[in-house]
Amino acid sequence: MRSIVFRATSVLAGIVLSSTLVAAGNKCRSSDFACFKRKMMPHVGRRITVEGILASAKLGWIVTFKHWGVYVYAPHESDSARMKTLDSLNGQSVKFMGTLRYAPGSPSQRTDAASVPEHFFFDVAEVKVISPRPPAEIKFREMHMRKPPLVELYFDIVLRNNRAEPRWFLLPSNLGPGTSALLTKGGVDGLEVFGPRGKGRVVIGHFLGTGGFYALLLPARAEVHLRMFPISYWGDLPDQLQVEVVTAKRLMIGGESATAWFGLNPTSSARADIPESVLSQNRMLRSRHTPDRKEVVTLIEKEIRLKLEVSLKRNE
Repeated sequence: MRSIVFRATSVLAGIVLSSTLVAAGNKCRSSDFACFKRKMMPHVGRRITVEGILASAKLGWIVTFKHWGVYVYAPHESDSARMKTLDSLNGQSVKFMGTLRYAPGSPSQRTDAASVPEHFFFDVAEVKVISPRPPAEIKFREMHMRKPPLVELYFDIVLRNNRAEPRWFLLPSNLGPGTSALLTKGGVDGLEVFGPRGKGRVVIGHFLGTGGFYALLLPARAEVHLRMFPISYWGDLPDQLQVEVVTAKRLMIGGESATAWFGLNPTSSARADIPESVLSQNRMLRSRHTPDRKEVVTLIEKEIRLKLEVSLKRNE
């Protein structure tokens, strides 16, 4: 049994039924389950799609929207293992399709056992998960040849935080046969902070050193578009390149929070589109280096590590 009460999260979402948006109670008060019930009961026994935030709840999982939501759980013990397959989606925006069911609930006759609330639910054995949009998308734009073996590559990047809390998004600043996977070796000895202009606010940290990388802090439900994002490549270019993106709950640099290193609020806007090159020198906000220019260790509370395959052919 999961512990939180499913009414705790208020998320704007809805129910899709035969391509028609069914509002789940625009005029219902947050505490008015009766209103929510009146709007949901006509769809019981029908196959619908619900969209909202997946959260841990009293009976299992729940897709929350409009102050309430639809549970997803295993009515039969044989299907309980399938519940764990949803762990990676906890806190994310999701779409679930299934046959809507209703349970009237039951009071507990024991003082040491909780009652089962009246609720709507999907059977986890038959529910279909419609995958959320990926946390990152990368498309090659162009390249600038520098002194061999250096090539500057430029990409269009979309970053999405589907979570209910802020997340750090970390990207490589250097790639090539001699470079290690992102945040696996080396340290950092400096930071350059950039604030490129566009629609919305974006703050980009360029950490310098043998373990250097880019860092952006995205708020909950954010989507940020970055154009002409530079990544250096050392060596002979392949036709296909793998670019890693790491998301983290926490980022520490030399025992300090990354926010302290930035020296300002590093949080980007929830919606932003930056058309200019993100590392333009006239957009630098500030910089910082370690006192002795020695590298310090980077520590993260990693959430996911994405490996994106990117074609470097311009006609694709």
